[in-house]
Amino acid sequence: MAVTMKSDYALRLLLLLSIENKRMSTSELISKCKTSIPYEFAQKILSQLVASGILESSRGKFGGYKLVKDPKDITVYDIVTSVDDISSMITCFVPPDKISLAPEICSVNEVWEIVMKRFKQSLKSVTLEDLKESYLKKCEEFERRQKL
Repeated sequence: MAVTMKSDYALRLLLLLSIENKRMSTSELISKCKTSIPYEFAQKILSQLVASGILESSRGKFGGYKLVKDPKDITVYDIVTSVDDISSMITCFVPPDKISLAPEICSVNEVWEIVMKRFKQSLKSVTLEDLKESYLKKCEEFERRQKL
């Protein structure tokens, strides 16, 4: 099981938007991000977030992207499923026509189903606001350590 770079970048971009709390262009978002995100890849991610209703976009001189909802109403699950198919994050390596041949295969598949269910629950339990608060707290701690 792995979280893709696409999901990671989507979380980072939305975290920045929630912190700035204003409309921002792709270039502004990329420049504020601590990790380098390729422009075209960021554009694709942001477009998917618009299509899913998390962001709104506008064109023109003062265009850019803005959150549609309050960060407390956007879960990590909402974000990740907007850009990735999480059902493919955990895959069964047994062809469906072979599953009924051996009891251990069914047991293993049940384990992956449980893992996937808990994974979804975990993603749904964390909001963009939670990420924002955690990030801001870490920034404060970092600044405090720098002053020592």
